[in-house]
Amino acid sequence: METIIRNIGNSKGIIIPQAFLKKYRFFERVNISESSQGIIITPVESKSLFEIKLDELRANKDKVYALMRKQASDPETIAYYEQQAKELGDIDIEILED
Repeated sequence: METIIRNIGNSKGIIIPQAFLKKYRFFERVNISESSQGIIITPVESKSLFEIKLDELRANKDKVYALMRKQASDPETIAYYEQQAKELGDIDIEILED
């Protein structure tokens, strides 16, 4: 596809058709690199907050599991949940069934 290079302030630019923006996932930012054929434009993959936190969790998996083991073996934690089990053990679950 041929397009026109336009003046944008002291720079130059092109208009990328909407179909290309959607197809190649060009949102707010792109990477521009050079090759022997010319310029290559690729999307910058942005991650959601959930994906970022999941990556952090995966990177620190051993630390997270160690902390969970430590907390699970803590006498205060055990006592708390044993008390909760005693208190909740008397709940009539039949009222929850429909």
